[in-house]
Amino acid sequence: MPTSNAVAHPRRQAVEPDDVDHFPLDAPQRRVRLRRGGPRTPLPLLPVIAIAAGIGIAYVNQTAHTTQATYHATELTAQQQQLRSQDAQLGDELGRLESSERVVAAAQQLGMRPADKWAYTASHAVPIVPASAAVQLTSGIDQSALQQLVAELLGAYGSSGRGR
Repeated sequence: MPTSNAVAHPRRQAVEPDDVDHFPLDAPQRRVRLRRGGPRTPLPLLPVIAIAAGIGIAYVNQTAHTTQATYHATELTAQQQQLRSQDAQLGDELGRLESSERVVAAAQQLGMRPADKWAYTASHAVPIVPASAAVQLTSGIDQSALQQLVAELLGAYGSSGRGR
């Protein structure tokens, strides 16, 4: 039997060199199992771990996307503000360039002078040919008459840039 300084396992007894004579030789010896490696993960937990990892990755991806979208929106807001101030500057510049004082000063620098008296021209009334009459004219007339009509209409409206 074990002595007082030996530690006994609940299922097996400590064997001391003196007590070897007390055990029968034909008794089967128990084999001690030692566990190797780290703790084992039960197989049913693997899908749960994989799902949790997938949810974590999706969360990080969504957070990164939201951060990027916020950055882009901030950048666009700053760009819009810059464009608005540039539009205001260009509007002021256009107003300055269109002012009548500037136009008169530029004309005088080019050698022009203001008119001594204003002249008005009266335009003469131009008859308007209805569309139905134009169709009747073109249906039974040869090409020379049509060309004469076009020439008269162009002459009545003034030929812009012709013969000058």
